[in-house]
Amino acid sequence: MDLTGSFDLPAPRDAVWKALNDPAVLKECLAGCEVFEPDGENAYRCTIAASIGPVKARFNSKVTLSNINAPEGYTLAFDGQGGAAGFGRGESQVTLEE
Repeated sequence: MDLTGSFDLPAPRDAVWKALNDPAVLKECLAGCEVFEPDGENAYRCTIAASIGPVKARFNSKVTLSNINAPEGYTLAFDGQGGAAGFGRGESQVTLEE
């Protein structure tokens, strides 16, 4: 699956960059996120509770940032394991423009 999109934020790029690198802000941006904390350099550990139809699961996940070019963007990769509910993987290219 390939999803694309863009958002206009009424804030300076440096402020958005700072927010995108703040674990507390990232936690608030992820629906069902219970834990989002540092786990090494440019890496985070997170737990996300998700419901897909009647199936409810907690995904223990790793989020890593790469190709970091402050304050212009980075690549964000996600790899989560949900036990019997399966797994999820994804990657997003984050680009900030004035």
